[in-house]
Amino acid sequence: MATYEETLEATVLLLRRHVPASRNVLAKHSIQGDLGLDSLAVMELVADAEDRFRVTIPNEILTELVTVDDVARAIHRLQGA
Repeated sequence: MATYEETLEATVLLLRRHVPASRNVLAKHSIQGDLGLDSLAVMELVADAEDRFRVTIPNEILTELVTVDDVARAIHRLQGA
């Protein structure tokens, strides 16, 4: 299993495909507020993350995925489940 840091790095790389190249992607950034993803883009991100990390992100936790860090931590938890 990957470390949290490796999962975070891979999550940041994945997110960079969904935001303009001029935007910096940091763990503390809000996906919708700081990075500007709308609800459709968030769902596309979730689908890409599920494919990339081979996990299923339950609908029940989607509202908890506010920051880049939240997404990475959720993926890391799900990989260990």
